[in-house]
Amino acid sequence: MARTRLLFACLALAAPLVPGTATAAPLAAPLLPASGLVLSVQPEMGKLSTTQLSCEPAGGRHKHAEQACDQLLPVEGDFRRLEATDAMCTMELNPTKATLRGKWRDKKVDFQQVYSNPCVLRAYTGKVFDF
Repeated sequence: MARTRLLFACLALAAPLVPGTATAAPLAAPLLPASGLVLSVQPEMGKLSTTQLSCEPAGGRHKHAEQACDQLLPVEGDFRRLEATDAMCTMELNPTKATLRGKWRDKKVDFQQVYSNPCVLRAYTGKVFDF
């Protein structure tokens, strides 16, 4: 019994003398805050369509999430600042409201714009509202 106590006492005293083998984890690069958005398209003559889009990393239910995020990154999530494409659209009058709400890099966003028809909407917003 005395031997066991002596052994444990020696081990307890020697433990702090043994060098540790744990290594510190490398510092990780700071991650950009995620951007989570709800997008909707409401044509006057048609049904409401809604989807979810997350960026950084790209994902969500949006069928072109990666391309949509690539387009939104340079304009800081404001689809109204996207450049129009050279699409050929008819002169059909079907006012179509595009709405984007949620969070872009930790900042609340709430944008909406009305376009003359769905084709013009896609011409001005590319893949962002192509879902």
